Amino acid sequence: MLVTRDDYAGQIKRLRQFLESKGTQLRRQLTRAMAAAADELKFERAAALRDELRALESLQKRGLVYDDVQPEVFYVDPSAGLGQLAKILSLPDVPRTIEGIDIAHLQGGELCGSMVCFIDGRPFRDAYRRYKIKTVGGSDDCACIREVVWRRYKNAGMNAELFPDIILIDGGRGQLSAAHSAFEDLAFAPPMLISLAKKEEKVLVHGRRSAIRLARRNAGLQLLQAVRDEAHRFAQHYHHILRRKATLPSRASKRKPKGTKR
Repeated sequence: MLVTRDDYAGQIKRLRQFLESKGTQLRRQLTRAMAAAADELKFERAAALRDELRALESLQKRGLVYDDVQPEVFYVDPSAGLGQLAKILSLPDVPRTIEGIDIAHLQGGELCGSMVCFIDGRPFRDAYRRYKIKTVGGSDDCACIREVVWRRYKNAGMNAELFPDIILIDGGRGQLSAAHSAFEDLAFAPPMLISLAKKEEKVLVHGRRSAIRLARRNAGLQLLQAVRDEAHRFAQHYHHILRRKATLPSRASKRKPKGTKR
């Protein structure tokens, strides 16, 4: 089931209601809508609403996890960064959710990817995800980005999960194009899709030819850098785990079993 403009707008509206402390009212609305869909035998719609309700309840249990944030990712006032991003990206509203995606590998080995989530400018670690690359051989960052984006958002396209307001890809024009190609395969349009190139720190927006250059102290840029750096850290952490697991069999094979005669 493809996501429609109205469905997407409804998801974002409900998330905003929840973040504005209207959680109880929203849960009642979703519960009623879910029951109505089931009565009308619209089981896919009912299942999507059920999953959305569960996601929001999980978010409430964590209390937006402001106490589960790594101090090193704080840079400036999060609200200032979000306000700047609304202006920079010409968004109709101030964004609330940003997801960052990055890839990690060492000379093409132990390929993996990460997705981190920021809500209201702060990390929401319960939503973090990691991916072991399955379809790419060698150090092809763009192909890896494409796989991770496809795997992350295939369920969102079926209304099974909420979309973020902004998707941030770590990389340049090639990585950004690869991410968009994943959405083309999924046959639905992404929300705001951007990338942040290293060193030059230029913001690239899909569909715009010119890069956006911002002052180093711009709060919007600093927020994007925080998301990008957190995605990089999380990807590297998983990569190190995979490397350690890969070396265990070789280490074990070098050990002589107990009782072996010399």
